[in-house]
Amino acid sequence: MTKNYSGMRKWLMGTTVAAATWLTATDARADVPQVVTHQGRLFDAGGVPVVGTQDLKFTIYDAEMAGVELWSETITVDFDEGFFSVQLGELLALDEVVFDGSIRFLGVTVGADPEMTPRAPIASVPYAMFAGDVRSDIHPVSIDIQGFGPVIDANGQWVGDPTGLIGPAGPAGPAGAAGPAGAAGPAGAAGPAGPAGAAGAVGPAGPAGPAGAVGPAGPVGPIGPAGAAGAMGAQGAQGAPGAQGAQGAIGPIGPIGPAGAMGAPGAAGAIGPAGPAGATGPAGPAGAAGATGPQGPSGIVASSFTTGFGANPTAVTAFIAPTTSVTVAANQKVHVTSDRALGTAGVAATGLNLYICYQLGGGALTLVGGGSLGHALPANTRVLYGLSAVITALPAGTYNVGLCGSAAVPANWSSGEWGYTSALVFN
Repeated sequence: MTKNYSGMRKWLMGTTVAAATWLTATDARADVPQVVTHQGRLFDAGGVPVVGTQDLKFTIYDAEMAGVELWSETITVDFDEGFFSVQLGELLALDEVVFDGSIRFLGVTVGADPEMTPRAPIASVPYAMFAGDVRSDIHPVSIDIQGFGPVIDANGQWVGDPTGLIGPAGPAGPAGAAGPAGAAGPAGAAGPAGPAGAAGAVGPAGPAGPAGAVGPAGPVGPIGPAGAAGAMGAQGAQGAPGAQGAQGAIGPIGPIGPAGAMGAPGAAGAIGPAGPAGATGPAGPAGAAGATGPQGPSGIVASSFTTGFGANPTAVTAFIAPTTSVTVAANQKVHVTSDRALGTAGVAATGLNLYICYQLGGGALTLVGGGSLGHALPANTRVLYGLSAVITALPAGTYNVGLCGSAAVPANWSSGEWGYTSALVFN
């Protein structure tokens, strides 16, 4: 049976390592293998491991998306429960142009399907991790520089360009006699001035100078405030009555004494504390009950949702989207919305019929409404199909609801994807 891989969702990438070539103890040297082992596991669109034989195309790019194709090889692979292992580079060599030290990405294509995404970055493998650094003695047969030629032959002799080769330094000769002293050189330029010194100590005070001349008198100051009035003298005691003398002249009226100061007003008394609150009086009698208001609108009493892969159409009408379960009381209603991605592979497909359906327990399917009939798709196309409906007049029970469908030629509707179903129960 030919499986369709255009809807592939799962792919387990194995660890990529260099194939090891084990040499015997008598081998004079060990060359780094020129092939790379790649392992993995492949599933089809339904999550089932692939079995049988398929062509796998492996391509190496210089970028994760788009980019330049550097190398490609197609290998016929026998799958065992989805597992496979191949040797890359057996048909077309992997050279320094492919692996020049830059990050590379591996793309995998199954049969005639589009290349899988995303591409996998190619990490270091056991030989490559040590190829950039020599950690111990090296044992080459000879050394040859690309673009120049051999520089050390198989006998260990230098055969490269002799220009610039320097021999070891000879021993130091004896010190020569001291020569006569040379003439004195001219005086050098004056150096920059040094920093200023610290300030000296303060000297003693000089003798006082002669007194200066008296300055002119200043202006007269303002008149000061009037002094306080003197106290009134005490009244003298009344003398004994004397004999009546002659009437003397009336003396002048004495001056009026100053008025006494007015006393300050008394301070206001403080407000006393508030008295305690009185006891609460008894509750009055309850009033008569009001009339019952009108009944409010009916609301949603339950909801349900699910998602999953579903099933591709067959010749018999059946659920093709994931179903969800709802429990309803008598005369409650259910609003159902359900969809599923359906598609084609290498050939076009026609005759797709769709309905919203419900099923009581494990009983027969019941179709809601007239459905949506006669859908068609060209080859290698996928579309999301969906319907909604309100189911009424249901007896009490638990129902499965979702999108149903059938097709005249089911095999052509082979590239499905996930679907979603939701339901609302209301009065």
